Amino acid sequence: MTDATVGRRERKKARTRQAIADAALDLFLERGFDQVTVKDVAEAADVSMSGLFKHFPTKESLAFDEDDDVRAGIVSAVRSRPEGTPVLEALRTWLRDHLCDRSTSPRAAVFQELVARTPALNEYARQMWLRHEQALAEAIYEEGPDAPGADIAARTVARFVLDRTQPWHCEDLDAAFTLLAEGWPAPELRARADHARNDPTPTPPAHPPGLRERKKAQTRRAITQAALDLFTTRGYDEVGVREIADAAGTSIATLFTYFPDGKASLVFPGDQADRAAALIDVVRHRSPDQNIVRALHDHMAQRGPFKPDLTPDEQRVIDLAHATPALSDYALRAWTAAQPSLAAAITQEAGLAADDVTTRLLTHYILQIPDLARAATDPRQALDVITNLLDKGWPTSLTNDHP
Repeated sequence: MTDATVGRRERKKARTRQAIADAALDLFLERGFDQVTVKDVAEAADVSMSGLFKHFPTKESLAFDEDDDVRAGIVSAVRSRPEGTPVLEALRTWLRDHLCDRSTSPRAAVFQELVARTPALNEYARQMWLRHEQALAEAIYEEGPDAPGADIAARTVARFVLDRTQPWHCEDLDAAFTLLAEGWPAPELRARADHARNDPTPTPPAHPPGLRERKKAQTRRAITQAALDLFTTRGYDEVGVREIADAAGTSIATLFTYFPDGKASLVFPGDQADRAAALIDVVRHRSPDQNIVRALHDHMAQRGPFKPDLTPDEQRVIDLAHATPALSDYALRAWTAAQPSLAAAITQEAGLAADDVTTRLLTHYILQIPDLARAATDPRQALDVITNLLDKGWPTSLTNDHP
């Protein structure tokens, strides 16, 4: 086969792919993503369904270009940056040049609105960018200081940089990179010094649970223990909710009364509202000389994978979550559900405007710490490194001592 033949074939493939992508985008913009089927796109592009799936494995992928060049570009932004240019500055410049400037196109702006209001496309875009996390983390690690925890810090920086890669986040780009480079400025310490404010309302004493509460707690424990035993023995995906209810000696209706979020919530039985309330309480009742980042660090250090002495069941939960993507995703969503209320509490404590973007970014990043630490060999070290980074900025946090 000659080079000319190969060249013609590749050009034909590229034209077909572009025709499919153009037809899909036209239909998505005209009708909305959820109202268009893959068959509609194939007919509009005049290709077969099998032909379409050769180029685009899913409906969501029809809306996005191939991203191999994106991976190469963002990694090159780190490794081939001009001499003397900080890594974060090089990444900020690359994202502005390759994402934000494109938003000036009217068609691109309409597409961005489509992605922003379509959960399936929004999630696909997020996952598409996060596929580059490992490659970008390796590049950042190679260019950063040789210090304990540098690999964890590099992965954290990569995650938080890629988290800003949606075009509608361009307005937050400078604030995000300033936070990563300089750390949280701790305005809450100045607010307390200026106003000598301590919350005058003490936390009410806890009352011992009554009989009904004890029975409910006993039922919850029976269900979670049955679920954990079955998941550990047979694997999470191989166990149904009915089997768990039978093993716990209860009905499916009762199980869902206690765990309305479904099977994944059986592994993480804590209530999301209670978790958010605990985080807010930490922010509001921390010691006068402690900033918010350190207070949340100390709170998290006694919970989940960061606890110094895990029970066998707690270790089983951590191992199960690490091995099961559905559980890891659920755990991340359970933590990030606290973001609005926690951000509001931090904003109030720091005396900042309600729409302060840095507070929102800090809260978002802190609530991702358990997910980032899950893949670490030493979760407690990961917690220390990531909170130091948010406190002092990268790479300074790796070269200074911290409490």
